[in-house]
Amino acid sequence: RAGPLYQVTLPLHSKFEAVGSVAIFSETRMIDDRLEAAFRPLLYLVGVMSMLFAGFVAFAAGHAYRSRVPWLQIAYGVTFLLASAAVVATLVALYSEGAQGRVRALANTLGQRLNDISAFALDLQSIDGLDRTLAEVRRLNPDIKEAGLILGDQVRLHTAPGRVGKPWQSDPATFEYVVDLGVSEQGKALSVAVSTPKEIVYRAVFRSVKNFAALFVATAFLAGLFLQVATNLQQANRIAVPAGGMLSIGRRDEAALDLVRPLFFVAVFAEHLIYSFLPQYVHEMAGSMAFSASAVSMPFMVYYACFALALVPAGYLANRVGARAMIFLGLVLAGLGLLGLLLPGGLIHLVLARALSGIGQGVLFIGVQTHIFATAVAGKKTQGNAIIVYGFQGGMISGMAIGSLLVTYMGPAGVFELAGILAIVTAIYGLVMLPPHMASNSPVQEPFSGALRRLATDLITVMRDGDFMRTILLIGIPAKAILTGVVSFALPLLLARQGYAQEDIGQIIMLYAAGVIVACPYTARYVDRTQRTEAILFWGAAISGVGLLIIGVVDWRMLDHLNGGNVLGTTFLVSLVLAIGIAHGGINAPVVSHVAHSPIASSLGANEVTAAYRLLERIGHALGPIAMGQLFLFVGTGLPALAWVGGGIILMGLLFLAFAPVNKRGVEVTP
Repeated sequence: RAGPLYQVTLPLHSKFEAVGSVAIFSETRMIDDRLEAAFRPLLYLVGVMSMLFAGFVAFAAGHAYRSRVPWLQIAYGVTFLLASAAVVATLVALYSEGAQGRVRALANTLGQRLNDISAFALDLQSIDGLDRTLAEVRRLNPDIKEAGLILGDQVRLHTAPGRVGKPWQSDPATFEYVVDLGVSEQGKALSVAVSTPKEIVYRAVFRSVKNFAALFVATAFLAGLFLQVATNLQQANRIAVPAGGMLSIGRRDEAALDLVRPLFFVAVFAEHLIYSFLPQYVHEMAGSMAFSASAVSMPFMVYYACFALALVPAGYLANRVGARAMIFLGLVLAGLGLLGLLLPGGLIHLVLARALSGIGQGVLFIGVQTHIFATAVAGKKTQGNAIIVYGFQGGMISGMAIGSLLVTYMGPAGVFELAGILAIVTAIYGLVMLPPHMASNSPVQEPFSGALRRLATDLITVMRDGDFMRTILLIGIPAKAILTGVVSFALPLLLARQGYAQEDIGQIIMLYAAGVIVACPYTARYVDRTQRTEAILFWGAAISGVGLLIIGVVDWRMLDHLNGGNVLGTTFLVSLVLAIGIAHGGINAPVVSHVAHSPIASSLGANEVTAAYRLLERIGHALGPIAMGQLFLFVGTGLPALAWVGGGIILMGLLFLAFAPVNKRGVEVTP
């Protein structure tokens, strides 16, 4: 785009070399007017629907709050879905028109080139090379299925020689464009016809609608979250103590708990905006600076290592200064780390920026956790912890989806800047909205050295327990290593090498988080009902290992050649990534329950064992990227590396089962 004009430059080649170029200019106003005409009705429609929803909230909210039927959520869902359906319909029409327009333009261009035949009443038999012209047009434009010259109702020239001399017949599986050239020397109508398979147009439309569908899911998470927060705060404001009209303590604490929901969600969202393209970005930077393949994993390893190292001092500091200060500090550090990616300095500078982001996210995590523990009323601690689970997975889905689309238009630097600014703005929100009284109420604060000694004692105690070490080494650490080493680091890099676009990479990885979200509640209820954690953990490891093994071993790209596209291979890959996410959804919650109900927890305490497990599993976060980097050195930067990982995970799952205590062996394998 050059000012008020769009410019398209096409090279001109002779038989031997490029001899020049031709530039075509088009006014941007023409395209802007077409887009405005298509979307203007949507503006009116969305405005009317928003006013209707606002009126419903204003006049019917009181009844809606008292009713057991969630009328507010239903009304919002209907409004959101209708508006989205209207946008999708408009986009389908525009993209379909654009996809067909290219072939229509080719037909018109070909018609212009052949128009002299009728203009000068030339005899077709006296013109040599028309068949080669049609063949060349088809060769240079693979989207064209057929091209032919029609005289009357008979095909005189055609890209398929078998059609010559036969009546022209339209193919219902193609879009056909016929350009009238006038009347020939014989007094018959002369026309040129070009056709393109409908499948090509539908595929182009599907790709664009698919991107919007991913954007729809991401915005649905964001919109639904803020609607829930607004609803809960409105409900809290309606409940008052008769004397003085102040909120009850329980409702006030619930309102304070609701305030942190969007904060943690947006923080995770901002961090994951860069994940779909960061591995490729780092790989290109390392290659330009002659670093080894293992150095590509360094920024990822440093991020998770700094995240883990920040947890203990942040936990101690949170008891001193309170949750609000920790949340503000964590978000500012995370935002500065994201903005630091914009500064020059090469790979070392990038590693330092990721270290700062890791510290910030670790401090933020402790701040949010402290806020939840301080504000969650009795009986709602589990719901408070669900904020972290939902915030991380939902923020990951939304961030990956939107970031993978934004990088195409903004470039990596633009996304870095957006993510950093978003984190800092969210920090200001937390400073303004969160209550300040979230520090520990304990009259005696344990010194930091004492906290470290107590943590070290707990770690030594749990590491002497065979069942605990079996769980952390064979299930917990490998699962986190897959998340950071494979899903966040290796898979985007390998998919880019397979030719996938940035938005496709983000959407494929997004399905991993979707699988975790879908599986978590079902496995949690199953474990609560049966207490059979051994079976769930084994099958979670086995399924995730098999999924990675198949991705690395099976030539799933070969499936693309069966239908001439990339649908079957991509569907195969997407199914496996989703299965890995579901498998990890069967590990995340049950593994904590497993260690909390282990024999060592009975003597040391469930909270102490769980805290030790949460700290030690961060080793997997840090080791995942560096282990994948070393594996790339030995087996190459290719999909077979995932097969090695999958085989190792399957072996660890079998060892977890084999070394189970005698009273558990052979009992829990079949869920």
